[in-house]
Amino acid sequence: MASSAATKTVRSSRRVARPVERVRHGSDTERTLIGLATSRPARIAYVVVGAAGLAALAVALIGPARLQREVIRPLRGAIEPQAEKLWDESRPLRNQIARLIRNASPSGRARLVRNFQSWIGHFHAT
Repeated sequence: MASSAATKTVRSSRRVARPVERVRHGSDTERTLIGLATSRPARIAYVVVGAAGLAALAVALIGPARLQREVIRPLRGAIEPQAEKLWDESRPLRNQIARLIRNASPSGRARLVRNFQSWIGHFHAT
């Protein structure tokens, strides 16, 4: 009896090689519009528009006078004293920064402003 390896026949593929077709999923303009609609700035705009819509709905449901009386005045009463206190406490620092910028040369002033902007950006990022 012959071994099974010797009895196996080699099959040739009868499939004809065709060039690969690339499937297009819309035009360049369509892809650009989809990219713009799903970008980070667009998503932020959706959130802002949604929040404004919800605020408008709240005003329409409860009325502007009641909103002013029950929401805005209590919030203002809680936030304003703290904001005034922080503003007064930061006066020496604000004066010191103003003196630094005022006494610097024009090129030094530009460098100081860039450094302060970078410093502020660092705290906004954290």
